Amino acid sequence: MDIRPANPADAVTLAELLSAYLAEQFPGHTGTSAARLELDVLSGSSGQRVLLAGMATHVIGFVGWHRVYDMHWGKTGAQIADMYVVPARRGLGVAAALVAAVCADAQREGASYLTGGAYDRDSPIGRFYERIAIALDSAECHCSGRAFRRMAELQGQSPKAIARNLPPREWNYEE
Repeated sequence: MDIRPANPADAVTLAELLSAYLAEQFPGHTGTSAARLELDVLSGSSGQRVLLAGMATHVIGFVGWHRVYDMHWGKTGAQIADMYVVPARRGLGVAAALVAAVCADAQREGASYLTGGAYDRDSPIGRFYERIAIALDSAECHCSGRAFRRMAELQGQSPKAIARNLPPREWNYEE
């Protein structure tokens, strides 16, 4: 197995893997086009990094990660945003190899920890994380879409005005 950084020429392959991952984990989510991935991710401008795992001439998985900083501990780390291995290659250690590669890359840049997670702790990836890391019962939250834009619009208003104008949860599903 070979693990390497993705580059702009990998945009179509990454888009296909991402689409399969999203269809499996987030049905109905359309994902990101190859052109957008090439521009936003694979050009290096976003800070997001992608590693691809391959066997022979086939790409069989990816991991997307970025650097983070924990102000509580004063340490730099790496956060895995997305990871996917094609179903036919699961159970062969591909995910473990991708995580090891992220840790090695991040450590070379001075990082000392890894964070990531799975929405389903009983899923294979959830069980994998529980095996190598301390899993917390926290609620990871994402504010996005129309809700995110509303929160940004509320900047500078009084706390009372902000509280009165908080977006409804459903707005997170609206572009």
